[in-house]
Amino acid sequence: MGEDKRVEFEIVFGPAGIWTRFLRPAQGYLATELKCESVSEGRYRVLDFWSGHRGFEIFRERYSEDFRRFERQIAGALVEKEQFVGAYYEADGDDLVPA
Repeated sequence: MGEDKRVEFEIVFGPAGIWTRFLRPAQGYLATELKCESVSEGRYRVLDFWSGHRGFEIFRERYSEDFRRFERQIAGALVEKEQFVGAYYEADGDDLVPA
């Protein structure tokens, strides 16, 4: 990843970036963190934090078309490979997994 693309990626996925502004209106969204894992390889980890799993699933359903548009128009030019690592929960509760 060249320097220009790296800077653009950090602008899009950083704390005040397009991705954060896209998620901010969603109920239960808390924050996004961007971590550079390897500058030379251009590898980043984007961590989104939610107050509960249900809010995340509602967001995914409600904004699925907007998300696809974001991927096509913005992320597609910056992301070579994407991998969902997992969902992690800090506490048990009825908001984590549907019964």
